Amino acid sequence: MAQPQVLRSFFIPLQGGQAILPNSSLVEVLPFAAPLKLENAPPWVVGTLLWRSLNIPLVGLEWLIYDTGPGPGSHARIVMINTFGKDSRLPHFGIMGTTVPRLINLERTQIAFDETAESLRPGVLSWVKVNGQRACIPDIDAIEAQLVPLMYRA
Repeated sequence: MAQPQVLRSFFIPLQGGQAILPNSSLVEVLPFAAPLKLENAPPWVVGTLLWRSLNIPLVGLEWLIYDTGPGPGSHARIVMINTFGKDSRLPHFGIMGTTVPRLINLERTQIAFDETAESLRPGVLSWVKVNGQRACIPDIDAIEAQLVPLMYRA
């Protein structure tokens, strides 16, 4: 009998809900640090921070997905992720989380598309239910496409 395929993923707790990303996208989890403001950025871009000698944008997915602003609490974390995008100038960006992300091993049977979810919002690739818990799958490519012009203005 064949072993079921397992996808190692992370639930990232957000203000108002949670996001889910594959393990391969997560680079590092950092304690919250106050970001520097980024001029003319939309509200969902919280700012930038220096990480590994790179100026990295910090995103509050809550603004894009749940219409609520991130609130850095004592347990807040910055989740650094890979972009895997076409523009090598932005290999990573940070996502604000309310607490430490939770690792989960998923089998295909545990994941179902959430048919009851509202229409897709900017920054959302899909809505899913994992073992009955609702989560969004962020559209990392779309977010990256909006961040590159903000970070590297001509």
